[in-house]
Amino acid sequence: MKTQAFCIGMFAACATLLALPSPAANIMYLTGGKTLAFKTIRWDAAKNEFLVQPASGGDAIFPVAKKDMLRLEMDPPAEMVQAQQLLAANRSVEAIPSLLAVVANYRGLNWDNTARELLARIYVKGNEPAKAIKMVDELLAAGAGATISAGLRTEYWKALLAIDPKSAQAMKDFDEAIATGPRDIVPVAQVMRGNLRRTLGRKAEALQDYLRTILFFENAGALRTEALTKAIEIFDELGDAARAGELRQMLAKK
Repeated sequence: MKTQAFCIGMFAACATLLALPSPAANIMYLTGGKTLAFKTIRWDAAKNEFLVQPASGGDAIFPVAKKDMLRLEMDPPAEMVQAQQLLAANRSVEAIPSLLAVVANYRGLNWDNTARELLARIYVKGNEPAKAIKMVDELLAAGAGATISAGLRTEYWKALLAIDPKSAQAMKDFDEAIATGPRDIVPVAQVMRGNLRRTLGRKAEALQDYLRTILFFENAGALRTEALTKAIEIFDELGDAARAGELRQMLAKK
């Protein structure tokens, strides 16, 4: 099955689950150099604002617009602490309900994205690609794409292509990752986009992806070797023996 092929090699990507940040004071860092210590906080997506109960000042709750907040530090919720304990004991499946509770109850408060990445890794390990894709899609929708590890982003793409070898969604995400980074994900995205373009019969565009990886990512290791090998194959298919020979010499030296 395609999903089985997707899961080969995934255990290495999930062997070390996402490290959780140390507990922090409940503080909002606001524009103008101001800070606000809070007792409770809730995200109101409809109004694009936080509803905050200050640590001092009684029970009053007032809104803080998202545009006015630079950074949020927040102690881990009880559900996250419980999940962390279960993950440390290698009981990842049992941690799923706690992590889902964090996603549901702490939307927009950072911990929801931490929980999503942990859930994605657990689902990858458990051979549930559709659920892993859902978690990563939610991370991307929340603007957290730059925080996703290269390993998890790679497995996300493998999952998309396992379900649909001509995935338009994967192509779109390759384009975005190449354009915005971070840098360590760019050669992965280029090689995988090249592979997808070959599948779609777009050899010239695939060749450009491989050549960019060869030229600009000399330290990309196995990815650069794959790019060299596949560029040679395309040059051979195009009957360009001279360029294929140049790359063979480069591959031999490597």
